[in-house]
Amino acid sequence: MQGMGGLHMVILRGLILYKVCGKACIYNPTTRQSVTLPAIKFNIFVQGNDHSVLYFLGHDPVLDQYKVVCNFVSSSSQDLDMINSEHWVFVLEVGGSWKRIEFDQPHIPTRPGLCIGGVIYYLAFTSMFEDIVVSFDVRSEEFNIIQAPLVVSAYVGSLGFIEYGGKPAIFYHTSLKENGLVDLWVLENAGNWSRKALSLQPSQLHLVDNDIPLTVEDTTQNGEVILAPLSLISPYYILCYDIQKNDLRKVEIKGVPDHGFNSSHHFSFKLMDKNESIIHLET
Repeated sequence: MQGMGGLHMVILRGLILYKVCGKACIYNPTTRQSVTLPAIKFNIFVQGNDHSVLYFLGHDPVLDQYKVVCNFVSSSSQDLDMINSEHWVFVLEVGGSWKRIEFDQPHIPTRPGLCIGGVIYYLAFTSMFEDIVVSFDVRSEEFNIIQAPLVVSAYVGSLGFIEYGGKPAIFYHTSLKENGLVDLWVLENAGNWSRKALSLQPSQLHLVDNDIPLTVEDTTQNGEVILAPLSLISPYYILCYDIQKNDLRKVEIKGVPDHGFNSSHHFSFKLMDKNESIIHLET
């Protein structure tokens, strides 16, 4: 996919969503089609403020319909209690257009989203410095707020937002390198959280390098959590943490050019699922 460029890649059911110059782009590796969604005319005044544009991809399994959700955030760099946000939805179909969705809870997303059972989930914090999980029902196009189980914004680099057993979960691995401990918080029904404490086998502690920060990048279809070094190192590797078996394995990634290890750019590691989408991209 040379020349695609883009940032904040999201993969769902064989489709790739990424951002170029603020616009959302969809790429289908199966059909090799790529479309760029129209620009959005935001209503928020952003002069003198920090602002960001984030996109989420969702799928409604009942209507077999894909939708792109845009979160536009404007905030003051000196006073984070002044947060404004707008929310827009685009139905991925011929003649689709952006539609603004009213939601009276301004917030800043802190993690890429998950789409589970027709609902998009993502971590965020509000102007009151509350850590929350935002859910968006793809079919009804309604937002909802769920209180986070812990202060997640203070530990952005030490946790991952993953799917576990068909539910959104927080993988908190601050103590993994020191003593092999992980906390897993799973979002149950009615917005309640359950906690599961994991302890790595002592014989596998040597696989975790104490000098290299790790970040949660993805999960496999078998439920393994993928942890990767935050920066490019040689040899490059990933760690696969099997939550069910409480087992850790190390996998070396070969083929990265030598000059890549001298790059200061962040390396993003994404897994493609087995779904091959034959959807014809046209807007």
